[in-house]
Amino acid sequence: MSSSLPLTAPSMLSATERLNSDLEAPFSTFLRTVIAQPEAHTRFLNLLSLLEHIGSRKIMLSQMKGILTQDILKHLAEETRHAFFFKREAEKLAGHKLEGYSDAETLACGPGKLYFGRLDAGLTRDLGHDHAETGYLWVSLVIELRAIWVYRLYQQALLAAGYPLPLKGIIAEEDKHLIDMVARLDEIGFDTAAALDSAQQLEKTLFSRLFAALDAGVVEKAAA
Repeated sequence: MSSSLPLTAPSMLSATERLNSDLEAPFSTFLRTVIAQPEAHTRFLNLLSLLEHIGSRKIMLSQMKGILTQDILKHLAEETRHAFFFKREAEKLAGHKLEGYSDAETLACGPGKLYFGRLDAGLTRDLGHDHAETGYLWVSLVIELRAIWVYRLYQQALLAAGYPLPLKGIIAEEDKHLIDMVARLDEIGFDTAAALDSAQQLEKTLFSRLFAALDAGVVEKAAA
């Protein structure tokens, strides 16, 4: 992608859909399978809670020596609320409390943690330290693109199954986060366009590994 082309949130989301077109059908099939199995669905919801929790924690840790602006605190609060939302829905479906994120109660717990950790490391390795916010903003932008992709497909699968779990509010907040990340990176002079292609290729590789673990986990449970 040429660095001379201006980037917008909609253009990046469209590019994400094109890049992941080969994953859309199999991931949608996976989601339909998960929704049809209450135990697997509970564990998937708990995984989403875990990923949102890791995201909120990384925001806090990355900015411990920086300046916690109102925008960053708002982002942190919303990611924490998303973690709560999915945890609450997982417990509602399970019919009991889920203490933390154990392997038994979280679908692909280990691969989920590896996905986030390796993506964070890969995206920030060569950034330097020109601005305290750069790493946080850049990782957040790439994560938001994946989150919106996943949540849009999940919402479609939920509606098709008649499962009452509205994600409209969460998707709207993730959309707003993405817009904010794009604008702030532009303000501090980061060349998002020049870096985005390789970042998304890395993210797709890591997400594909996570998806394989998710799919295998559901297949194993169904076979058992």
